[in-house]
Amino acid sequence: MPSRVQIRSRRLLVGFVGAPVMAAAVGLLVLWQTSADPRLPTTSGVAHTRVTSPVGTTSTSTSTSATTSTSTSTSTLAPRPPVPPGPPYAVEDQTTVLVDPGRPTPARSPVAAKPVRVLRTIIRRPAGVSGPIPLVVFAHGYDSEPEVYESLLDEWAAAGYMVAAPECPGSARDLPGTPVPDYGAQARDISFVITSLLGGSAGPVDPHEIAVAGHSDGGTAVTIMALNAAYADARVKAYVNLAGQIPPDVAGPWAPTATPGTLLVAVGDDDQYGNLALSTAMFDAAKMPKALLTVPGGDHLGTFVGSSTTARAVRDATTRFLGVVFASRPQTVTPAQLRGSVVGSGSPPFSVKVGD
Repeated sequence: MPSRVQIRSRRLLVGFVGAPVMAAAVGLLVLWQTSADPRLPTTSGVAHTRVTSPVGTTSTSTSTSATTSTSTSTSTLAPRPPVPPGPPYAVEDQTTVLVDPGRPTPARSPVAAKPVRVLRTIIRRPAGVSGPIPLVVFAHGYDSEPEVYESLLDEWAAAGYMVAAPECPGSARDLPGTPVPDYGAQARDISFVITSLLGGSAGPVDPHEIAVAGHSDGGTAVTIMALNAAYADARVKAYVNLAGQIPPDVAGPWAPTATPGTLLVAVGDDDQYGNLALSTAMFDAAKMPKALLTVPGGDHLGTFVGSSTTARAVRDATTRFLGVVFASRPQTVTPAQLRGSVVGSGSPPFSVKVGD
């Protein structure tokens, strides 16, 4: 696993941001120094860098969905450890809080609904790499947290990408009350995070190199963005669905026309929630260059975040997929490139099916 430089700070962002089909909301960004969030894991022997002296910076961006994000930050990072000339890079870890005042949070019994959505978002990025760099936004599963997926997020960041993983306020585990499925709003959360970060508040982002990824309910949110025109985000170039499905309670139609971008679906054939058939159905419905990675004996979560040789191979496959898609501009990824990126060298512990 790559080494990590942990930057523990919180940011509050209320912005002109949202999904491409929603009205923009008004915003403000305030950054203040804090100690490490007690919910965030730490790594033994990893240096902690903190805010040392205030230096104000301001950036503004306009997304392709005609929304604007304005941010102001007041931080300077301590000197970083030596950085290798290429991947895998050391990984920096930061926590940001994004607030969308234009969309509500559902009731989480016994906690009442709220008129805004607050998304604690962890940011992983390669240390010492100047941008703009590709952005991957990741959505967690039901009754879970971004930190559960640390091994996966770290691998993507070590490959040279900024990775943002919001705590979605409907389905998250550690927030007050009982989690609730919130598929459509979680898809909107992903677009909100994209717009929030395009202004450079967490570092320069390449607006042409954006991927969305998610596991379980998060994978279902990715499915919604990829196959449902009402939730489509034209800025997205790659979709990674880990054990997600077409949701039964979100109105279609589903994939009536081809979707720009490239899709990777990964699922274990021993998924305890029966997602093999559901994820495969999502793959079959998609009209875009696509690959289906099926893991023999793979379960619902450990297949992607575990320490086994197979889980590491699956993570490597997702990283290679992102690399090929990000390198494809402006060309389309060919079936041969897609298969090669997922299979890699040697004999992988999974099967791969490619379509378009």
